[in-house]
Amino acid sequence: MLSSTLEASWCSWESSLSRDVWLKQLRIAGADARSVEDALAGDVPVDGLQHAGSAVLRAERSEALVGIAGRLTDALRERGWTGDDELITELEYYANRSPSDLISLPVELDELGEALEQSAGSESYIDVTDGALWPAQLFDVGQGPDDFDAASDRWLVVVGLGSRSAYEVMQRFIATIDQPGLAERLTDAIAGSGAFRRFQSELSRHDDEYTRWHRFRDDARLGHARAWLADHGYHSTR
Repeated sequence: MLSSTLEASWCSWESSLSRDVWLKQLRIAGADARSVEDALAGDVPVDGLQHAGSAVLRAERSEALVGIAGRLTDALRERGWTGDDELITELEYYANRSPSDLISLPVELDELGEALEQSAGSESYIDVTDGALWPAQLFDVGQGPDDFDAASDRWLVVVGLGSRSAYEVMQRFIATIDQPGLAERLTDAIAGSGAFRRFQSELSRHDDEYTRWHRFRDDARLGHARAWLADHGYHSTR
């Protein structure tokens, strides 16, 4: 069962996705190569490169997708966010039909990204046999798996890093805003305690930027998770 915090986060993501036409099309495409080709045929938003790369990697290899992978690789090199180098490597393996040096793991990167943003020192776990991620909140209320053994090689611990990286993502997003006055109000909003709540409240009054924020934040989260996995010897197949 989801906690109220997770439920609120899911509702916010679902609402934002319904307004993000590009990202919605990419989600609907799933792993269908032709649909992914169509979704990525035009310009790819600079704050959607991790989303786009994940979509390519999920789909069956095609010459059109190899070409798209090349465009994404160039854009990722120019952007240089956390996890972009790791995605470049994966896309190059994909294009060249080369096996990855990392162990395949079917873990959801967005779930892993959320686990990394949990309170500092919290412990979530990935079951390396199937890629299922068990969030720290379930362990806190005694709802972890019955056969859990932290000492077993079956479980990969994910230690929460706190809100610092998420705060830095907010700061980076504010720096991309051109709307007069909004960047200044958001900068004021994130000063002091309650920064995340005030940021969301102010930004929610601006539909286009609010939608873009969710894509920007989620792309950064995917990259963070991808980099973390690579550091631990894995890459996601989801």
